[in-house]
Amino acid sequence: MTPAAKASTEYLEELSILLRNQGFTVYPRESRDIDVEYDGGVLCRINELGNLGYFAEKITGKETVLDRIRETARSTREYMTLLEQAPPLKADGLEDGYQLLAEFNGAVLAGHKTRYGAQFITWEWVHNKTSLWQGHYYGPDRLPDSYKSAKRDFAVRSGLLLSSALFTQDQLTEIYRSIHETLDSEYPLTDERRNLLESAAGQIEDSVPDLDDRVYLSNQKELDAPCGGGMKLS
Repeated sequence: MTPAAKASTEYLEELSILLRNQGFTVYPRESRDIDVEYDGGVLCRINELGNLGYFAEKITGKETVLDRIRETARSTREYMTLLEQAPPLKADGLEDGYQLLAEFNGAVLAGHKTRYGAQFITWEWVHNKTSLWQGHYYGPDRLPDSYKSAKRDFAVRSGLLLSSALFTQDQLTEIYRSIHETLDSEYPLTDERRNLLESAAGQIEDSVPDLDDRVYLSNQKELDAPCGGGMKLS
């Protein structure tokens, strides 16, 4: 198998793992493409470049699901390409198989391929850059945003971003709920403010992969509280 064919195969295998972890059924094809099944039927087909093919009449009402699949395919393609091109990370006590994805101000972002999916780790250099310590590990697990979480952690540990400039996903969920409570209320809004709120909600939707589940759980906690008055979702 050529290096290009091997990289394409590994990409589709990694993508299949992530999609299955999100609840989709994935079928490999002889052409090395994969079919993704949702709600009892094939929703789309993904090729080795991460491009999606689908019949428009089959995705009506499922556009949000398709967008989630498309973003997973894009993100997976990004980090699998980086892992393929990145140099090996060498440090005392570190086994082979770790790739150096980024390094800045004494912080390191590394990736590691496993049979269960890619793992990402942030470390800090010590002992004149011969050893690593305080590893923060992301994946492989059921979280589809391990790569994104690792990048955020690296940005903070390296000083590229202040931790106070980033919201947690729980905070973003509550902000999202508050935005929609405002948008759905009878409170008068200027067009400018409505557009800004809708834009912010859209950014949160792109940033929190399991936002619907988080909103449901947050709402349910209020409904179950003794004096709760949670937002009812249709």
